[in-house]
Amino acid sequence: MSWFGKIMGGSVGFMLGGPIGALVGVSLGHALIDDKVRANYAETGRLTGQEQRQAVFFTAVFAMFGKMAKADGRVCEDEIKSVRRFMHDKLRLDAATQQFAMGVFNEAKNNNTPFEDYARQFGQVFNHEQQLRMMFYEVLFTVALADGVLHPAEERILRAAPAMLGLHGDIYNTVKRQFVSDLSHHYAILGLENGADMSMVKKAYRKQVSEYHPDKIVSKGLPEDFLKFAEAKFREINEAYEAITKSKT
Repeated sequence: MSWFGKIMGGSVGFMLGGPIGALVGVSLGHALIDDKVRANYAETGRLTGQEQRQAVFFTAVFAMFGKMAKADGRVCEDEIKSVRRFMHDKLRLDAATQQFAMGVFNEAKNNNTPFEDYARQFGQVFNHEQQLRMMFYEVLFTVALADGVLHPAEERILRAAPAMLGLHGDIYNTVKRQFVSDLSHHYAILGLENGADMSMVKKAYRKQVSEYHPDKIVSKGLPEDFLKFAEAKFREINEAYEAITKSKT
């Protein structure tokens, strides 16, 4: 993870600008990362444009997790466990990166910066990459529903976030349908209403396959840590198309 190594080597988060850049700097200072580990990770040089975008994506995800966890006024152990499971099971982060991510989470849940500020900066940085804005939003949903319940405070943030991310207003319901266990789930994966005809299904499928190919979205700024999440998304797109096609035959 080159961007992380360069930050360890002294390319401080402030160069990213805005609330996310400030959060990187503070979180790195607070993360309990052993000096020897820092030395092993440290790389020289400035962050490239793509590395900056990867750093923004990674940091914004865990900042928003922190804001969702604290939205009801307290952070319970189950919420922390959900974030740790996501880091370990979905992203397979190593120990040092997990420590940094938890530093971001803890700093964001405790500071006075509103979640709107993080969401807006993310939306601006990825203004031309709707698929990355969508994936970011789907990641938030994944963790919010990790315990099987969408709590009112989490729901408020998830309903408010699309406007700040530059996503259309009904995206909340579309993504929420992805987490049900019937055919509606497959239509939602393709961004369609239930019962859409096959011409619309084929069109949506081709578009999704083109936009969400893991190699393509990593090249646009998705951190490599999220590659497994991207690969799972790509598999879901293919499975959704197959399930809908089978249901219509």
